[in-house]
Amino acid sequence: MIRKIMKKGINHETLTENEAAIVMEGLIAGTISDVQASSLLSMMSFRGETPEEIVGFVKVIRKYSKQVPNQFSNEMLDTCGTGGDGASTFNISTAVSFILSSLGVKVAKHGNKAVTSSSGSSDVLSALGINTATNGYEAETQLKNHDITFLHAPYFHPALKKVAPLRQQLPFRTIFNIAGPLCNPMSPSYQLIGVSDENLAERMAKAITMLGIKRALLVTGKDGLDECSITHETKMILVDNGSISSFIYSPEEAGLERGNLQDIMVKDKKESARIITDIFNGKSSKSAKNIVVLNAAAALYASNRVTSIKDGVEIIEDCLRSKTAYNHLLHITKEEAKALVN
Repeated sequence: MIRKIMKKGINHETLTENEAAIVMEGLIAGTISDVQASSLLSMMSFRGETPEEIVGFVKVIRKYSKQVPNQFSNEMLDTCGTGGDGASTFNISTAVSFILSSLGVKVAKHGNKAVTSSSGSSDVLSALGINTATNGYEAETQLKNHDITFLHAPYFHPALKKVAPLRQQLPFRTIFNIAGPLCNPMSPSYQLIGVSDENLAERMAKAITMLGIKRALLVTGKDGLDECSITHETKMILVDNGSISSFIYSPEEAGLERGNLQDIMVKDKKESARIITDIFNGKSSKSAKNIVVLNAAAALYASNRVTSIKDGVEIIEDCLRSKTAYNHLLHITKEEAKALVN
């Protein structure tokens, strides 16, 4: 079967959902060689993964993952993106997740260490002195204590351990970057998903409708960021209970000034952690602050907390101005330090 599937790839044909699932099963079982796997992943990436292929991979990954049933799924949000934009920005979505949880929004932040960036979400959390959850109990405890939990993907997707070295060797985005945001083990109903390519965002939106996710906002900066951009317009695709709509959104529409990309780029996780802390403490550049404000406001809109992104901006700016997010971050880091001692 794998030979047939590889021949389809060579002929630039797409896979059915079932064929994609067979590939993912083979990767987990180790019945597909590294050469075959890298060839297939490369061909799919360069051609562009279809909604059916994405769904096939996601369903298998979910089947083998450690799910965390909880009572908050219907109100919970995730801010995990695909990565792969190559811009080396600080961890914007992680900063957003802290702000939202400081406002009482339940957040299940699904992430990993860096694969194609300077700092993954798990990397910057380490630099901030915050532990990631290693099991369902820890995830629920974090959520109960702080309205946020940090799910380090490898702990919850042990079946993917075999493909991790292969992913590290491929210097570009693969279908696993796409599947990651769609495989949160706590099954949040709301998602803000940063995608670095507009065409991919459209295919992901179709996959999301096939997977039955309640509401998701996919955002692609016109400058190539997998975030709401502060330097250019942003293409936004809203998936709401099976319906898909799209629009272009500018910083000015949110009442924010455009910024400078250089102000939000970092070299490593320590620099990313410093910028996040500076934003919360009112000491960052305007560009860094505004891109977090814009994305956090978009997350409020994605989770149906506000009726427009602009309405969300006022809430987020007040949160930063009052140091609510900063005090929340300090509380979490202190509690995490106590947990390590105990």
